[in-house]
Parts: sequence; C-alpha cells; structure tokens
Amino acid sequence: MNMPSKSKSAEKTRTDLVRLDSVSMDEDDEILPDFEAEVDDGRRVWVTAVLERTAVIEPAPGEPKVLVNRRRLFVDPRQLRVRHLASKEAARRGREAARQLRLQDQQSSAA
Repeated sequence: MNMPSKSKSAEKTRTDLVRLDSVSMDEDDEILPDFEAEVDDGRRVWVTAVLERTAVIEPAPGEPKVLVNRRRLFVDPRQLRVRHLASKEAARRGREAARQLRLQDQQSSAA
C-alpha cells in the first residue's frame, strides 16, 4: 500500500521541476551555482557552475565533473539563487580601479 504513495510523491516532485533553460530571469541576472538538479535520464546531480547554454555537474561526490546542456537539467526554481549582474560589474570596476592605482604608484615611485 505504501508503493502508490511513493510513486505519487515522485510524480509530484517531477512535476514541480522545470527545465533549467526555461527558468525566467531578468537579462541582468545570473543563476548562482551549488544546487541540486535532475538530468533528463532521472539521475540526481549537483550543479557546480551555470554557463550560457550549459552547466557543469558533479554526478556524485568525488566523480569527475561533466558539462551538460541546460535543456537536459530539471530544477526546482524555488531553490535557485540569483545574482544581479550589476554587482559583478561593480566588482570588475573596483578591480580595474585598484589596478590603475597600482600602476600610478609604480610610475610615481619609478620617477
């Protein structure tokens, strides 16, 4: 009698998942890594990086990482963390400003 309830919960879980490439976000957002997903063949995996059209997954702890198309991954969108790219751009500008200051310091000490 317990078997039908397990299959119903498994079906419910599968219907709660959506394809990773169909997750809607603003164009200035990116999905942060380190979340669980399901490959279209039913395997549960850990996503370690999300790229434009693919994702890097770890099939099991200690196994080599594999590149998988985002269309093949199913995720619970409520579990995803998203970062606004403006913060990434601000960090890049900060690094560039620090580099320029170092160059100026080097030039002034050389003179």
